[in-house]
Amino acid sequence: MPEPASCTGSLIPKDRVTTLVDAIYAFSMTLLVTTIDVPSKYEHVKVAAPVQAIINSILPDLIHYFIAFTILAILWYFHHQQFRHLAGLNRTLLVTTMISLSFVCLLPFSTNIAGDYPYDVLGAIIFELDIFVIGLVTLVQWYYLRKRSAVLVPGLEPDRIEREIVWSWVFPLLSILGIAIALAGLNWSPGVYFLAPLIMAYLYRKAEV
Repeated sequence: MPEPASCTGSLIPKDRVTTLVDAIYAFSMTLLVTTIDVPSKYEHVKVAAPVQAIINSILPDLIHYFIAFTILAILWYFHHQQFRHLAGLNRTLLVTTMISLSFVCLLPFSTNIAGDYPYDVLGAIIFELDIFVIGLVTLVQWYYLRKRSAVLVPGLEPDRIEREIVWSWVFPLLSILGIAIALAGLNWSPGVYFLAPLIMAYLYRKAEV
């Protein structure tokens, strides 16, 4: 049942939470670059092509950096789309947002583990579980907003909410696929996230038709 309109006055203003979300996403995206471990120049003074050797050694880090950065950019966009329509946050939305942000802060760590040990199944699963939780929280929030749209997102059309729910399924499903690939003993399971921009482009194009 929708909450009565009188509940609107008890909502938490979204401005400060929006600022916090933007700051944490920006910080995490910036911190990702520290997951690229460039060796000291003194370790390569006798190598004929030191830069090439360095690039070869950090290639897994670079790949995971770009995967994680792209994921964070898309997830930030999801938050932006959600918060721009919110009249305010109740306690449930605030708590779930804090849970999501805690895993966003964790992403540089899980990216570092996966990048440093690209052939380790557990490292890949930690990375994919991190993204799974962030994506799952976003998905749960949209289902919650659908039930309470009259109070929390009064200006958002039902078909737009359904579209956001469809988009929010992408990362949980890709994460499950990645974990299944890792458990099957195949390397580079985080590569499944390269499908995310393609899927998003397809869904966006389909929605615009």
